[in-house]
Amino acid sequence: MAAAPQDSGAGAAPPTPAHPGDEAPAGAPGSGESVCRRCGGSGRDQGQACPDCGGTGKVIEGIGGG
Repeated sequence: MAAAPQDSGAGAAPPTPAHPGDEAPAGAPGSGESVCRRCGGSGRDQGQACPDCGGTGKVIEGIGGG
């Protein structure tokens, strides 16, 4: 069985954040998981899934730096 071709990534668009409240894609250097400010980590906003975190209660934010 032949191996699948490797994607060199040339010309590929950068990954987009998973939820509107994310500041960076998951795993991006200089980012980390934080509690969603809109729902306070509950994942719910006005009885529905929070639109900023997608109902997870967590967002990816930039960290530190000086």
